[in-house]
Amino acid sequence: MTKKDSAAVSFVSFAAVCSIIACGALAISVLAPRSSSAEPARPDAAIRADAPAATGKLHQVFDIIRSGDKIGVDTVDVDRQKDTTSVKTNTKLSVKVLSIEMYHMEHSANETWKGGQLVAFKSHTNDNGTKHDVEIAPGSAADKLTLIVDGVKTEVPKTISPASLWTREIINHPDLFDPADGRRLSVKVKDMGEETVTLDDGAKKQTHHYKLSDKSPGEFDRDVWYDGDLLVRMKLIGSDRSTIVSDLR
Repeated sequence: MTKKDSAAVSFVSFAAVCSIIACGALAISVLAPRSSSAEPARPDAAIRADAPAATGKLHQVFDIIRSGDKIGVDTVDVDRQKDTTSVKTNTKLSVKVLSIEMYHMEHSANETWKGGQLVAFKSHTNDNGTKHDVEIAPGSAADKLTLIVDGVKTEVPKTISPASLWTREIINHPDLFDPADGRRLSVKVKDMGEETVTLDDGAKKQTHHYKLSDKSPGEFDRDVWYDGDLLVRMKLIGSDRSTIVSDLR
C-alpha cells in the first residue's frame, strides 16, 4: 500500500464516517441551532431527540464516495417510541487497488435517548484490524455518565453526546466524543448559510451548510449540509487532499 493510498483512507477515524446520521424525514422534531456564530450554543442544552412528535421509524442509506469512486455505505435506522429514540448505525468501507483490498473498516453503533438525554451508547469498530469498543453507562451521580473505551472507564458530564450528527442539534453540542474510538472532541461550528446542493443521484436539495472544526486542527474538520434536521451530505478532505463525500440516496 503506497503512502498516498494509506493517507487516502485515514479519514475513517470518524467511523460514523461517519456518522452520517440523519433524521428529519421522520419529523423527529429536534431543535434547530439557536446561533449562527462560530461557537456552539448553550453548553447545557439537551439534544431534543425526544421532543413531542409522532411515533415512527426511519431507514436511510448514504453512499460514501472518494474521488468519484464508491467506497462504502452507511445505513441508519431511527426508531422513536414515545419519549425514547433509538438510533442504529452500520458503516462498511473497502478501499481497493487493482482489485486488491488495501483497507477495510466496519462500524456499528446503538444509541438511546430518553427525555432529551443520552442514556445509553455502545459501538464496535474494526478499523483495518484495530478494534475499539465504546460504551456509555450510568454514572456515580445524577449529573454524570460513565464513558468506557476499550475497558477504561471515565466519568463524563451527563450532557455528553456522540458526534454521530444524526440530528442538526448535535452540531451545537460543546461536549462530544468520537463514536468510533471514544476520543473526546471540542468542536466549533461556523454557519455557512443556505445552499442548494446536487446529490450524487442528481437530486437538488435546498440545505443549510455548516463547517465543523475541532480545537485540534484536522482532527474533526468536515462540512455538513442539512435539509431541515435531515443530514443530506457530509464532506471532508483526506490527508492526501482527496475529497470524500457522503450523500443521502
